[in-house]
Amino acid sequence: MIKITENIDELKKEIAELNKEVDVDQILRIDLPFIDSQSNFTFLHIPSYGIESPSNLIFVAGEKILLYTPVRTRKLEKKHEKLINKKHGESTISIFMLLKSILKNYSQEFLRIRDVMNTLEFDPILDSIEDTGRHLRKLTDRMEALFQIIIELKEDDIKCFDLSLVNFEYELFSTEARYWLERCRSHNYRIASLRTKSEMKSNRELNDTMKKLTVIMTFLTIASIVVNVPGTVGAIFGIPALSNAYFESHTTLLIFTLILTTCFSILLGFLYWKSLHLVQR
Repeated sequence: MIKITENIDELKKEIAELNKEVDVDQILRIDLPFIDSQSNFTFLHIPSYGIESPSNLIFVAGEKILLYTPVRTRKLEKKHEKLINKKHGESTISIFMLLKSILKNYSQEFLRIRDVMNTLEFDPILDSIEDTGRHLRKLTDRMEALFQIIIELKEDDIKCFDLSLVNFEYELFSTEARYWLERCRSHNYRIASLRTKSEMKSNRELNDTMKKLTVIMTFLTIASIVVNVPGTVGAIFGIPALSNAYFESHTTLLIFTLILTTCFSILLGFLYWKSLHLVQR
């Protein structure tokens, strides 16, 4: 008979009463799915994705089946009801239903990540890409470990799991799991492509910024020349050693010289500015 609990302490107590040495706390710290099949019991651990308490545990010892899960498992189908009373029927169906629920959880998480990546195609922000990449790598690792469990249950002789009871359906399920695993793997390459696109965008933005800074600095340099030329001329006229009396009688010459040098420096600055072709139409 299967017993479902959401209390981890209750699960530990049930296992202890069966005199089985299982370190549940250590198992809960493992982030990847795995199966441990001993001669007198089988322990299956599969963490979910995207929920607060991710661990899902199945402990099978003889006719005793303990299930700890925060995930809503699939409703038992009518075609499975007649299998429950067969030998290892209940444990086989319980494990199979949990595997299907976890695969659905993983595939939904993949679709969420894929949608985020589709958005990043239009606005490749590097921080968002790296964060998405971390989630995808974690999901891929879990999907690979889940698929390995699916293969082990099919190829290894695990007493509590009778493949013949769900043979055809299990083959379809295995194919579906392989499909989602390949989707995860292929999208890891897509993350690398998005990262390259983001770097290219950053380089373009940096180049545009450098061009703008070059324009500004060139403009300031030319402006300083335009200002300094007449200033220098004015300073020469203002040297006391050249006699203030001379310049008092040549005020018109002073003004004309300042205007002429100012216009000349502006013209030279303008011609130099145009020759650089810094401002594109």
